[in-house]
Amino acid sequence: MSPVFFGLGILLLVMQTTVFHLLPSWLGRPDLLFLLVIFIVLYFETGPGLILTLLLGMLVDIFSGIHLGVHALAYFLLFVIIRIMARNLAIHDSVHQVPLVVISFLATTSFIHLLVSLLAPENPVLWDWPLLLQNVIILGIICLPFFHLCRRLMNRLQQRPRILLSSLRPRPRNRFRV
Repeated sequence: MSPVFFGLGILLLVMQTTVFHLLPSWLGRPDLLFLLVIFIVLYFETGPGLILTLLLGMLVDIFSGIHLGVHALAYFLLFVIIRIMARNLAIHDSVHQVPLVVISFLATTSFIHLLVSLLAPENPVLWDWPLLLQNVIILGIICLPFFHLCRRLMNRLQQRPRILLSSLRPRPRNRFRV
């Protein structure tokens, strides 16, 4: 299941860095990979979810060209904070997921901008408030349908019969003695 969501993350990242930049800026450029990371944090087991989150963070750093590990660190902290919050809150309900996505996007984006400005003070990172608010609104609108589609994909992958490696080995021939 994790390789499928890793491939989905790569696909979303490629779409964000190529297709979305061809669209007019007034349509916005939502961070769909961030929605996938939030879905992974909410619905995956701790081990595979953490590994997948860190790998996707490293891919974002590679594609964005900023310091390696900034997004991975931000996604790791996001993973830990949401997992701690999930112990005491019912954040798996759809009512709570929209504010969770909005607040975590704002917190993660501000953490990344702060960390990048500390690591490279000679390159000023400017807040683009209209674009940021536009992305927050878009993420708030599309997060529930996106989570629904990801849950359907997850359920379909769990229902699919698993192919065991032992069943792929060649079977010995039948040898009958006459």
